[in-house]
Amino acid sequence: MDIAKAYHYLFDEMADPRVANFPLMRDPFPTLLILLAYLSFVLHIGPRYMKNRKPYQLTNFLIVYNTLLTIANGLVFYGLVTSGYTTNLSLGCEPLNISYDPEPLRMAAWVWWVFLLKIIELGDTIIFVLRKKYNQTSFLHLYHHSSTLLLAWIACKYAPGGMWTFIMIPNCMVHVIMYAYYLLAALGPEVQEKIMPWKKYITRLQMVQFTIMLMHTCQALMPSCDPSRKFLALLYTMQEVLMFYMFWGFYKKAYSRKKVA
Repeated sequence: MDIAKAYHYLFDEMADPRVANFPLMRDPFPTLLILLAYLSFVLHIGPRYMKNRKPYQLTNFLIVYNTLLTIANGLVFYGLVTSGYTTNLSLGCEPLNISYDPEPLRMAAWVWWVFLLKIIELGDTIIFVLRKKYNQTSFLHLYHHSSTLLLAWIACKYAPGGMWTFIMIPNCMVHVIMYAYYLLAALGPEVQEKIMPWKKYITRLQMVQFTIMLMHTCQALMPSCDPSRKFLALLYTMQEVLMFYMFWGFYKKAYSRKKVA
């Protein structure tokens, strides 16, 4: 198989034809360029730029940024739930519906919005760099944002429907809570002090999220389940297990140590 045929097979024949004309969905190269620019900035360009500069406060920007992401994740959560899960879709092994009927098409559009949100949320790390919060640009943070963006592109390109959309629902719900917390933290030290005890519960909630995702995804590994795009089951399962493991490690280091101290 030559390169042209492989390209056509991967990005045309295997893909969901309904999203072919969605922005950034023709092939992965624009998304990979975005990811490359992101990593270049947060690992090299940004720290070098900030080396002899004072940290930016960005207070007003943070309030606006976190408010918009709280609202956006809430809207996408609502859109995903009402594009099938309140009517025809169950929480079981649901096949991918690639029809052009209004509801499946609406679901595909909302999955694209999930992908777009993952691009916007790369701003979290850029903010850390501009505020010189380099301790927060950990491997876990960078891997989480990078891998989630790539998986969101894959989901939208190949499976923006059926059971594959479920994992986005708890993710959006957790992000509503997370960005609401960040919004409150941006309001000043007094508010930060009051909400600080709740920070560890955000991490716990994320681990609960990965557990729910894993339990749902494991259905697709069963011989009796044929949701199409079955390769996603292995990909999602590996990601969910890895993310739980990494967040659990972070939780033990960040909070168990404080408890002992």
